[in-house]
Amino acid sequence: MSWSRAVRLRVEQMSSVLADPAANLARIARAQADGGREGVDVVLTPELSMTGYDVRDSVHTLAVAELEDPFPALAEGPEVVVGTIEHDARFIPYNAALHLRGGRVLHRHRKVHLPTYGMFEEGRFFGRGERVRAYDAGGGWRVGMLVCEDLWHPALAYLLAADGAHVILVQSAAAGRGAWAGGAAGGRWASRAAWEHLCCSAAAAYGLYVVLANRVGVEGSSVFAGGSFVVAPGGEIIARADDMAEDRFTVELSLDAVAAARRPFSQVRDDRPDIILRELARIVEAR
Repeated sequence: MSWSRAVRLRVEQMSSVLADPAANLARIARAQADGGREGVDVVLTPELSMTGYDVRDSVHTLAVAELEDPFPALAEGPEVVVGTIEHDARFIPYNAALHLRGGRVLHRHRKVHLPTYGMFEEGRFFGRGERVRAYDAGGGWRVGMLVCEDLWHPALAYLLAADGAHVILVQSAAAGRGAWAGGAAGGRWASRAAWEHLCCSAAAAYGLYVVLANRVGVEGSSVFAGGSFVVAPGGEIIARADDMAEDRFTVELSLDAVAAARRPFSQVRDDRPDIILRELARIVEAR
């Protein structure tokens, strides 16, 4: 299986069961099977969809080994992007996004920025990823992946764009923050605006899709904010999920839309990564 110029992508906004990989795997397998019957090419799930988020000291027992086919149950049907805990040969656990094709890992991204402030304690339990790279998915597509806090460091989205990405897939387990605004149009967490600004600005600046799959549900005192969405290459939101309940939606990603978004502008053509590299080296040396 390989992507074509038009790809049907499903965002599966789900509530994972904490520390129950078997239940979550079964849930994702059902979503994959549903997608297969409905002509979906790839299913994107939220951060740590296999394990739940607040794993704490269970991180080592929940970690799977770094394998090319870690989840054989997902070998049939559409491609799936899962969130899991993966350990390397040194037994260091990572918060990882795995893009599976035919059950085998097409690409893995290990979360680079681990929030360790306020309610978050990821730096106590996970190793930090060291690579941010786009990869070929077929049909002319180059894809990048980020996990939650990674998106809040815009340099990572820039790196993926500079590496030729046409779409950035973002997994998150973002909790709802701030006032809840209800009404006939439905509720919105105040924190959602910042996520939308980050994704829309990256899409518009680099002429690419940004797809955010956030989770829902409750773990302890954390209420996850849902509200998954897709931003088109022009910077406009074209699909959005519920803010409180499990939900799913399917969008068509088109390389033609990427090309059209880049025609009026010259950001990609005029990018100067050599300047970025030189000036960053200067800043690091000065520090």
